[in-house]
Amino acid sequence: MSFVIDFEPIGTRLICEEPVLLRDAATRAGVPLKSVCGGKTTCGKCLVRVTGTALSSVTEAERLLLSDAEIAAGYRQACRTLVSGDVSVYIPPSSLVEEQKLQLEGTETPVEIDPLVRKFCVTVPPATLADQRGDFDRTAAALREQHGIALSRADVPALAQLSAALRGETLRFAQGDSQQPQGDKQHPVMLSEAKHLDGKWTVTVAVRDGELIGSEPGDTTATAVGLAVDLGTTKIACYLVDLLTGRLLAARGVMNPQIGYGEDVIARIEAAGKDETVRLHLRQIVVAAINEAAADLCQGAGIAPAEMLEITVVGNTAMHHLILGLPVQQLGVLPFVPVTAQPLDVKCATLGLVAAPGATVHFPPPIAGFVGSDHVAVLLASAFGQDDRTRLAIDLGTNTEIALQARGRIRSCSTACGPAFEGAHIKFGMRAAPGAIERVKIDGKSGQVRIATIGGKPPVGICGSGILDAVAELLKAGWLNERGRLNAVAPPIRPGENGLGREVVLAEGSPDGGREVVLTQHDLGEIQLAKGAIRAGINILMEEMNVRPQDIDEVIIAGAFGTYLDPFNAVRLGLFPPMPLSRFRQVGNAAGVGARQALVSRRARAQAAQLARQVDYLELTLHPHFAQRFAEGMHFSI
Repeated sequence: MSFVIDFEPIGTRLICEEPVLLRDAATRAGVPLKSVCGGKTTCGKCLVRVTGTALSSVTEAERLLLSDAEIAAGYRQACRTLVSGDVSVYIPPSSLVEEQKLQLEGTETPVEIDPLVRKFCVTVPPATLADQRGDFDRTAAALREQHGIALSRADVPALAQLSAALRGETLRFAQGDSQQPQGDKQHPVMLSEAKHLDGKWTVTVAVRDGELIGSEPGDTTATAVGLAVDLGTTKIACYLVDLLTGRLLAARGVMNPQIGYGEDVIARIEAAGKDETVRLHLRQIVVAAINEAAADLCQGAGIAPAEMLEITVVGNTAMHHLILGLPVQQLGVLPFVPVTAQPLDVKCATLGLVAAPGATVHFPPPIAGFVGSDHVAVLLASAFGQDDRTRLAIDLGTNTEIALQARGRIRSCSTACGPAFEGAHIKFGMRAAPGAIERVKIDGKSGQVRIATIGGKPPVGICGSGILDAVAELLKAGWLNERGRLNAVAPPIRPGENGLGREVVLAEGSPDGGREVVLTQHDLGEIQLAKGAIRAGINILMEEMNVRPQDIDEVIIAGAFGTYLDPFNAVRLGLFPPMPLSRFRQVGNAAGVGARQALVSRRARAQAAQLARQVDYLELTLHPHFAQRFAEGMHFSI
């Protein structure tokens, strides 16, 4: 017998045929419920209020997490609650995935414009009884005669579009179709008509290394667009780019819908490895998200998605494998080996990405299991390998990648520390979304705490930059020692709930929707773990390459979190080595910049491939000094 689960205040309803965990029901219904731990029941972020009786009993673990009043009010953990009948589920704002302030911009660097796809206008003699060559053959001959370009092959959809274009028609495929003939799923649509010119056929053809990938009636050589994608664990940044000039036409960021399966790559690797259906679903939903973002960008630019001639995608190795439909189990176990570390060119239609009929999506190579092509893109955009300077690049995100260039070598490592700075293990932690505390100032004499929130909204949590500010201010006031212990009990510091250490009150609840936000002793421990991992990675790379802080000419800080943190506070608490602030350069989404460079430049693609081969990856967990450096890195500077 079927039953109904109502999700409020979203207004989504799911009909079920058998008992289901509320977390799984939310995923199936497309409800963006937080699942930091990927359903392992450890994070406590999926709190909901359930009205109804057809559900499992409260577990002992939930009793430890929730107060008696909360349990009496119907609050439960969605990942522990099994539903077998009609229920209504209220999801508080704190349990929904926040609309993050996504970082799209990045510092631009020069790039040679030389895209693989080029457009040519050709006038083709019409077919006659005396000249019965096929459309492709006569177009190839005209292209060779008029432009000196060889045309040797084309896929079936591109051939169909050429035939229509030669006769003054535009043939496109309905958005969402695969653009590859698959039974009756292929639905070509005549979208417009153009006049024949002087009784001759005039078309514009898009050519990629001798392959016809698209055709349009008339002369449309003045416009050529492509899409660059930075496929992150948390967010997807899409960039619509003019292939002729490299100019950015528009950008859009969306949340990665895979987040319902966990906020880190390990959770998604485990989910995909256990269930082939899940692995396929993870690919489908991210492809759909890219298509939707691209459609919005194209609509704003007055073009159709089918006019996009090329796509590039960069991402960490797990995201790279998931969108390609490659196995990921091996990424989660030693020695963390990717399926391939080579550049890949795959037909957009093969992946379901909507673009020109024969368009290709280019994947720059990953470096290792936990250092992907997004890190290669950061190094490309930052011109690593192009000079003799000693430079450090730190891409702060859900995973943090670190690279050190010195004496003609580049070494790189990865640390799994981002979730703490993105709020995953912090009681009131959240991403950079409206209402998140992003700046903190503490008066050590009066105990007054001043905060700034994103968008000026009432405070509902704290994001990474606010966390770093708070810790630095506590150190400055002398209320926090180098071992991470709060050593005072006076406002704004008070005893924690249930006698669990002390906590700092950063914001008090308010009638306008503001929430009481505190930083607990446990939170400080989580921050120490994240800080220790980053600093250990930096220190080990410096030791391996015999580099001292004073030897480093420049520190590149990339990523969304890196954009908003205060370098002064980061140095003050020991996240980064001590060095002049003038050496730090915050570059924003450098991975997105690198993806755009690879989209418009053959040379940039070759440089990316060379960087991937050149980088010497260091697996931190196997390094003999990692445990010691990690412990040392957990200490706060004073």
